[in-house]
Amino acid sequence: MSEADHTPDQREHPIDEKVLSLMDKRLSTARELADRASELREARARLEETQRAYAAAFKGAEKAGWDRKELTGHLAFEEPGRAPRRRSTSRTKDTAEGQTSEGGTAAP
Repeated sequence: MSEADHTPDQREHPIDEKVLSLMDKRLSTARELADRASELREARARLEETQRAYAAAFKGAEKAGWDRKELTGHLAFEEPGRAPRRRSTSRTKDTAEGQTSEGGTAAP
């Protein structure tokens, strides 16, 4: 009897075990993904809250007499609302596509 054979009086089909195993794996990974998505939403909410608090503290420092250039230059604080500085990959990408970082064409 092959796994494709099935008669109405059978309680379990021979393929059931394989299908259930695959479904269990898919269910497990879907649950994992849902858990991580929930954690990500919570982390984003905490980040937004922290960014608002940071902006308020930065304004408070300015009201207390700190100059923006002192805060961002000498003390190396980021300006509120700006994304953290990251290294640009555009130079590598442009060079790989035959472009220099200045927008010209790279020599062959």
